[in-house]
Amino acid sequence: MPTAWRRRLDGDGVALLLATLRLGGARRESAALRQAWDACADDPGLADLIDFEGCALWLARRLRQIGADTALASDLGGFVTRCARDIAARNLLVDAETETMLGFLAARGTPCILLKGAARRALAHQLPFGDARPTMDLDLLVPASDALGLWDDLRARGYALGFPAAKPRPTHHHLPALVGPAGVSVEIHTSVAPGIPAERTWQRLRSTATTIQRFGVETLVPSTTELLWDGMMHAVRSGARGFRLHQLLAASCIVATGGGTELREVRDRLARPSTASPSLAGAWLHAATWLGGAGDGDPPAILTRSLKWRLAVARRLPASHRVLGVWADEASRLEFDLPPSRGVTGGLRPLGAALVRNAYRFWRLARAS
Repeated sequence: MPTAWRRRLDGDGVALLLATLRLGGARRESAALRQAWDACADDPGLADLIDFEGCALWLARRLRQIGADTALASDLGGFVTRCARDIAARNLLVDAETETMLGFLAARGTPCILLKGAARRALAHQLPFGDARPTMDLDLLVPASDALGLWDDLRARGYALGFPAAKPRPTHHHLPALVGPAGVSVEIHTSVAPGIPAERTWQRLRSTATTIQRFGVETLVPSTTELLWDGMMHAVRSGARGFRLHQLLAASCIVATGGGTELREVRDRLARPSTASPSLAGAWLHAATWLGGAGDGDPPAILTRSLKWRLAVARRLPASHRVLGVWADEASRLEFDLPPSRGVTGGLRPLGAALVRNAYRFWRLARAS
């Protein structure tokens, strides 16, 4: 931890949050982090920011890891602990659905590859904090020839449409989400992204996948390179929403394992002209790499600036994910030269988008002066 940055921890909730979430090399810095958390326990807006970023479970584990018992006993620590329990409970529901689905697929004779959160949770024994990110649904990749029959079988077993009007679309990369009895959404994928042929996706992921035992069933998970790449591409497709901590932390656990090979391969792919939103993808990978403990120095400026803006908004506006999401994401869209989101132009109209963007511009100018 650079000396100048250590001095900024006192009274700076964002710097302290990032320093604590970052993996690797923090053991010798635990005392400084504990002391800083004691001074930051009453920071207004920090609880809302932690909740919004979806990092409470990760943060609660890191605070216990560094011995920050006083911080955990504070009002802020109690809030973090409650949010962490909610995330953990939801993750367990997804685990239960994964167990049910893997048993059903095995009995049916359908091969599958676990994707996204389900894959990281299956690899938690080798990915540090790999199971500490919120997992909202279950994503499965199956051969295209099996997908529709599987989807129909699940509908016959009582799985409901996540969106009642949704119908299978042959050109889409996954079938409409289904919701099982436990309330967990299941998405059956034939590809990992729009426009990528199903057969090519299955062959690419299958050729590098790892066979594991999950809930007593043999199944497949993508290689860590594919997990990192898919996480970045999913974030890019999400636009500004992809530049939130819970998305970045999902990749940082791969970097923390010493994933130099993965990073080189992903950077090579990122350099190809066909990559969408290269500025967002590059910033995302840089931030995720830093959070994974790779490299020295301060966190990326755009990551710190984005979180400080969100904290400033959380301190001044009602505690609402929807409100904070509009103000946070529109600022990020401005940073990455993306057009106003449809949610802003449709909900607040163009005048609202201009208001958010101009407020962010003035805030940046005020901080620079």
